[in-house]
Amino acid sequence: MEAALLLFPKAAIGIAVMLALVLDSLAPGRARRNLIVATVVLLTVGAVVAAVGIGRSASFMDGALVVDRYSIFSDIVLLALGALVTLAALDSVGSSSDAGDFHVLLYLSLGGASVLASAGNLIVVFLAIELAIIPTFALVAFRADDRRSFEAALKYFLLSVFASAVLLFGLSLIYGSTGSVRLPPGTEVVGSNMLLIGVALVLVGFGFKLAAFPFHQWLPDAFEVSHPEVAAFLAVGPKLAAVVALVRILEGLTALSGAWTAAVAGVALLTMLWGNLGAFRQTRLPRLLAYSAIAHAGYALVGLAGGGAPGMDGAVVYFAAYSAAALGAFLVVAMLTRDGFGDRLSDLRGLGRRRPLLAAAMSIFMVSMIGVPLFAGFWGKFSVFLGAIEGGLVWLAVAGVLNSAMSFGYYGNVIRLMYFGDAEGEFAASGEPDALGEPAAQGERGALGERGVAAPARQRAWGQRLALGAAVVLTLLLGIVPSLLFGALGVSSGF
Repeated sequence: MEAALLLFPKAAIGIAVMLALVLDSLAPGRARRNLIVATVVLLTVGAVVAAVGIGRSASFMDGALVVDRYSIFSDIVLLALGALVTLAALDSVGSSSDAGDFHVLLYLSLGGASVLASAGNLIVVFLAIELAIIPTFALVAFRADDRRSFEAALKYFLLSVFASAVLLFGLSLIYGSTGSVRLPPGTEVVGSNMLLIGVALVLVGFGFKLAAFPFHQWLPDAFEVSHPEVAAFLAVGPKLAAVVALVRILEGLTALSGAWTAAVAGVALLTMLWGNLGAFRQTRLPRLLAYSAIAHAGYALVGLAGGGAPGMDGAVVYFAAYSAAALGAFLVVAMLTRDGFGDRLSDLRGLGRRRPLLAAAMSIFMVSMIGVPLFAGFWGKFSVFLGAIEGGLVWLAVAGVLNSAMSFGYYGNVIRLMYFGDAEGEFAASGEPDALGEPAAQGERGALGERGVAAPARQRAWGQRLALGAAVVLTLLLGIVPSLLFGALGVSSGF
């Protein structure tokens, strides 16, 4: 009975894949919508069941699959993320003729990420990470009518093939050095040049999956041209699982802890700097969020570099704390582009007057990403910086704090434009409500404008509205009650 409880979250993802396979056999309309909503409920129940398993642990298939506090925490975050992304896409991709393909790809990647977080040996690590990544190539290229999406997906694919080859070679060297595929190895690990090279290659492979510097080149283009819901998933889902897998690999290699700590610390510093500096140069909101995601990967690596339980726990917690704000920010992008505003930063001018609720939600997400107290993002950064300090890397924690202060420049600029920027041509309110129930603006490209979305479609987008509201609530709730975040990982926050 306990085994069924612990494996139910993964079974729920498998059932979601099967439901998605029959989605295209249903005519667009109520039947298809009801099936998608049922899938959202299934994933939500899976997340709740995963939370019930907090504090339990078990292994399956001779240790190949491990259920412990890391995997349970990951399943909670991944299933909740999958449910919200599905809900957000309900009135866009979910109502298209390709809805079945989209959901199958999404849930296959979600399943791969879930298995990756539970990987108990090196073989499962490689198979799961490929299952998590390969469907995302097609998700990035899902806009078949946009040539840029194909180009971004091709770049993503080619770099991923190279990274996968490097990762597989590194995993084979680790196996050759330790004589075991188990995580952690069952025998005492002795340092050697072969093992050192293997660890270095594994870090390169995972660096691509995390979009860490200098393996981040694919991310900005992929985020800019893919559906915002896809970008939100890519920013969190595979990365969270990759961090958990990397934690499992590195924590068993204590003989080389000095070497991999220095390497991870250096990559973390460069990733934070490059992501933040790159974000300042962007004029489009999706690309700004893409470079922001690169910087956030660097913050997570700060905790991993600290080593020990506090740092590694912090690295895992970080992506969960960041996930709600990342999802919410991309949903704001989706709602703006759907209503014809465009995705340039200049399109945000005067948004606080034209869409006060949407601007308020975006402000909450920006402030959380900065790491201001009483928002979820603060506890993510608090965790990784504390882990670095306890690991003796005070300089890296200070660098992280300075980078967080630097990020206020571009996050704050988004808020400034919304509330203090002059709108390019004031919009006079009409009586027609928009997606958030506020007066729509005349002069928008809404009715059948550049995006080709009719006004009634905006009113029907209740899936996006619910997902956005959930992201706001989670960002605030996890910031005010951090015990929910840390308790899900099975640790005490001390607050």
